[in-house]
Amino acid sequence: MQQTKTELGLKENIFWNTVGSVFYQGCMWLLTVLVVRLSTDYQNSGMLAFAMSVGNIYFVMGTYNMRTFQVSDVNGSYSTRNYVALRFITVFGSYALCLIYSALISPSLQTLLTVIVFLLFKADEAFSNVLYGVDQVHMRLDYVGKSQLVRGILCVTLFSLGMILFDSLPASLLLMFAGCLAITIIYDVQKARLLSGSLAPSITREQCTTLLRQCFPAALGILIGNFIMSSARQYFGVAYGESPLGIYASVATPCVIIQVLAQNLYTPMLGSIANEYKTGEVHKAQRSALKLLILVLGVALVLSAILLFVGEPLLTALYGESIKPYVGVLPLALVVTAGAAETILLSDLLIVFNGLKLTLAMNIIAFLANLALIVPCTAIWYMNGINISLIGAYSAAIVFGVASVLRAK
Repeated sequence: MQQTKTELGLKENIFWNTVGSVFYQGCMWLLTVLVVRLSTDYQNSGMLAFAMSVGNIYFVMGTYNMRTFQVSDVNGSYSTRNYVALRFITVFGSYALCLIYSALISPSLQTLLTVIVFLLFKADEAFSNVLYGVDQVHMRLDYVGKSQLVRGILCVTLFSLGMILFDSLPASLLLMFAGCLAITIIYDVQKARLLSGSLAPSITREQCTTLLRQCFPAALGILIGNFIMSSARQYFGVAYGESPLGIYASVATPCVIIQVLAQNLYTPMLGSIANEYKTGEVHKAQRSALKLLILVLGVALVLSAILLFVGEPLLTALYGESIKPYVGVLPLALVVTAGAAETILLSDLLIVFNGLKLTLAMNIIAFLANLALIVPCTAIWYMNGINISLIGAYSAAIVFGVASVLRAK
């Protein structure tokens, strides 16, 4: 793809995308620390962990995993206005479905209220993702990075303010939603409009149906993939209580930063692999994909080793002495993180290689493995049972995914 005057180089895009995303996810993790520090027990922490697990499912449904498809659309089969219009449809439709789902599974009314408000926050996040796709297509991930830096600062500030002033988790999340919505309108929409022109939603029924049908296998696959970890946590919360789930989340959530960093290293590179594949250089694209898998795994392992070394003193400093008996959850949680990062990358690679149905198959394999393992594993190993179940699930997915990439034609 020929570079235009407005585009940044690959290294600059990787830098901004990584800095912004890691900072933002770090702030999301910091919320799990603040909710403990600004509460009298772990109940709010458990409710927030539960809401986040449902929010992860909603985000996948709301985005329909369209960003990878959007970036891979090198021939311009659909316009930016088409993608924006479809995002409105998926964001609102998925919100309604997740409300029903939340009402059925939430262990208490207070938890349900927390989930409902948190989904508003995730709705804004899901919509801004299509604008980030516009930035990525035009190689201006600096806009994304700056947006996420501001969002992270706002989230921590407004969340803390809400907990201090109102002593209410839903009120704190509502303030976060309002702040981030303002950033979407004031900054993200304006930057995307500069790059692509009008963002006014426009899509025919035929285009909508075709896009939804075309991306359905991959979107369902990613949804199932996200549901793997979320369902494991949700089961544990329902079976063993909100406080134990809050403790597990407090120990395991720092690992997400590693997953995010690994993911954001490869995101700017997907476009080049898509170009290689679309121009007939299949073997070159496969080699690039394997190098990317090795890079992500290497980064995840190095960062895991560092976090393992500083884990106990860090967690104790953040949560106090009460967390010490549960630090043993961290090592296996780090292995889970590496497995999740590889599985997410494989899902994106299979979309690039037009293996949308293979993405679905890979995630179904992982989901069924977790479904079979989660109950006996948690019964035997309690909190670490979540990790052991997920390690088994992701291992099965990775074997299938790598084999599928190597068989791509």
